Formats: sequence, structure tokens, C-alpha cells
Amino acid sequence: MTRFAPRRPGRLFWKLFVAFLLASGTSFLIGAGMFAFARPDAAERAVFDALPFNRTMPLMIGTVVSLFFSAGLAWYLARPITHLSRGFRAIADGQLATRVHPLVGTRRDEIADLTRDFDGMAAQLQHLLQTQERLFHDVSHELRSPLSRLQLAIGLLRQSPEKIPDMLLRVEREAERLNSLIEELLTLARLKSSSADFGVSPVDLIDLLTAIVDDANFEGRAKGCTIHYAPAAAFVVMGNGDLLYRAFENVIRNAVKFSPPDTRVDVTTDISDDRAVVSIRDRGRGVPAGMEADIFEPFKRADTDGAEVSGFGLGLAIAKYALEWHGGTIRAAAADGGGLTMTVMLPRRTPG
Repeated sequence: MTRFAPRRPGRLFWKLFVAFLLASGTSFLIGAGMFAFARPDAAERAVFDALPFNRTMPLMIGTVVSLFFSAGLAWYLARPITHLSRGFRAIADGQLATRVHPLVGTRRDEIADLTRDFDGMAAQLQHLLQTQERLFHDVSHELRSPLSRLQLAIGLLRQSPEKIPDMLLRVEREAERLNSLIEELLTLARLKSSSADFGVSPVDLIDLLTAIVDDANFEGRAKGCTIHYAPAAAFVVMGNGDLLYRAFENVIRNAVKFSPPDTRVDVTTDISDDRAVVSIRDRGRGVPAGMEADIFEPFKRADTDGAEVSGFGLGLAIAKYALEWHGGTIRAAAADGGGLTMTVMLPRRTPG
């Protein structure tokens, strides 16, 4: 955490100091002047004459007290604002670890709340930058693998021209893999962009789920995995059909992919007037405790005991952002008896 070295008082300190000094000094001088120039009677004069100080002494003491009081109050108000100013300059210079709230002590006022908000902003910026850097690293890693295989296939092709058909198939597969990765990255980037504009039209969520389940059931037969789904009443939402299809397809196919052979995936829907809640439960290994939220991050994969898993780790991230674009949510939780349950909430109308 960045800390700041002591610094001389700034212009705000001196402005506040002068303002407080004038205010307190004026009030005191009026009172002290009335005392100094009052005309006491004979008895009061005798008492004043017996005092060990003259009538100008209160003026001197009051002036000194006003100076110290004004300086202290000006310093108390100007110090955290100075820290904030230096904090903003540090953030602009790229020092995202800068924190201001610990420097203001134990004060409890609006200025302390402002420093706390500043620290929250700095922490969020730091997190976003780290996420961006991690994303760039993951993207470069994912791109490196198919590119390396392409280079290897080209090298083998040059050494063994008789293997042209096999090598061309290899090159074609790797090119398709690169194209799929780039397409998913572009989709994710558009979903994360606040300025992205997707078309909106009425979409029957139940019909959409039925089509996805039929396709996933066809693929799951290869390992004996079936999907149990009882369609509910029609539920029409205002949204983008392609995005919704892709979101639910990623979640349901993920459940089939990670399910053991000869098991079942349950898809249930709970329809109300203003929203639909869809649950997708598999009987797989689930994810390690505490990683339920991480699996929705790009390129994040759960531990599969070293087993090779196809895909790029972008499907759940795309599903999350697609549902959030529609005003919905998705969360993962361990299912009773093993496996993972994905719960999707989708409102009937997309917020503006």
C-alpha cells in the first residue's frame, strides 16, 4: 500500500486558517473590546485594579488561542483532502495500490467516507487491471497451442510430402480451433462492453430450452447420459434469442460433458409472473469448495484429476455475461448427493 511522506500545508490549509481566525478572532475581539473599554463603577474598578494583569492581557491571550484553534481546525479539515489529492495523482501515475483511508485515522465524518470510497475505487481498478492482465496471459497461452501445432504440421508436411492429406486435416482442425477461440473472445468482449447493442425480440424460453435439451440428449447418448426435462408453461421474455440460446446451451452441455456415463442431468423450471428460475443439476464431481464463483471467469477450469477437457473455458463466462445483459443471474452450488447445480434466474423483461 502506497503511503505519502509529510508535506507542508497547502493553499486550502491557509484559506481555512484565515477564515477560522477571522471568525473566531472577530467574535473574541468584540467581546474583549467591550470588556476592555467598559466603565465600571468604583467597586468594580477596585477589584480590577487588584488583579495581577491589565485589561489588554485578555486580548493577547484570546489572540493566541484563536491562532492555535484556527490552525488546528484548518489542519484537521485540510489534511485528508490533501491525502485525497495526492492519492488521485498517484492513481493517475499507475500506482493502483494507493490507499488513503488508513491515513485519516479514526475520524468518522463525510470526509472519512470519501476516503473509504476512494480506496474502494482504487481496489476495483486494481482488480480490473489484474483481471485484464490475466486475460491477456490466458489468451496468449490458448493461442500458442494451436499455432504451435500448425507450425508442427507444416514442418512435417515439408519433410514428408506423402502425408499431405493427413497434415491438411490437421491444419484445418487447428484453423477451426483458432477461429472458434477468436469468435468466443469477440462475443465475450462485446458482452462485457457497456456500449454493445444486441437486438431484442420476444423469445419463448420454454421452446428454447426444449430445442437445447433435444440436441444435448442426442450427444449424451454416446456415453449413456440422459437429460430429464419436463417443459413448463410458455414463458416469453424480451431478449436476444441467440445470446439466450448460447447461454443455456453452454450450461446444459457442460453438465452433460462432466457427467459420468449412465447418469442423468435434471433440468427444471420454476415459472412465476415476472421471472423464470431454471436449475440444471448433474451427477459429476462438481467443483472444489470455494471455486463455485471462479468457474464463471474466462479460461477458468475446475480440477479434473488431470483428465483432458475440450473447450477454452469461455462457455460459462459467456453464459454469465449474456444472462446479466438480460438482467438475469447465474450461480453454481454443490448438489446434495454429489454433482453441481446451476441456478439461472431470468426476468420476463430486459431492464432498460
